[in-house]
Amino acid sequence: MPAPAPPSLARLVALASLLHFGFDSLLRVWPATTPPWLLTPYMGEGFREMLELLGRTPISAVTSCVQGAVSAIFALALQEVATRRWAALAALLCGAWLLSGALMFWVYLDAPALTVFTSLAAGVPRAAAMAYFMDRGMARPAPAGSAGPAGPPAGPEAP
Repeated sequence: MPAPAPPSLARLVALASLLHFGFDSLLRVWPATTPPWLLTPYMGEGFREMLELLGRTPISAVTSCVQGAVSAIFALALQEVATRRWAALAALLCGAWLLSGALMFWVYLDAPALTVFTSLAAGVPRAAAMAYFMDRGMARPAPAGSAGPAGPPAGPEAP
């Protein structure tokens, strides 16, 4: 049996971008769970004015596409992992979420500690869900050491 075809990067990016946009749309309803890039009230005046001119939906759409690309690239990097691929991808996406969000709070946002904590904490189940859907969007890797239906791999023939 031939190895499963690798998933299309464009398809995975589109899936991940739509999922990120859905999470942004759902979680921005409550200020405590709003992603850092949508917390415009806590931004410096220059950033806040510029981003409020654009609106939250376009900001969310652009960041969702960027995050979708990152999620898809991480998923493809772990494509050949046969065991616990979902867990590895979830840990990677969770770490990226926490690092990028913490840096955003540190550099651009002046939010209360509780808002920082809840906004970052809301990203943990988001990362797990993203990992789940990215894992389901990829083919299962062939088991290690499987020779396929034809038997052992062909080698030089003995005389």
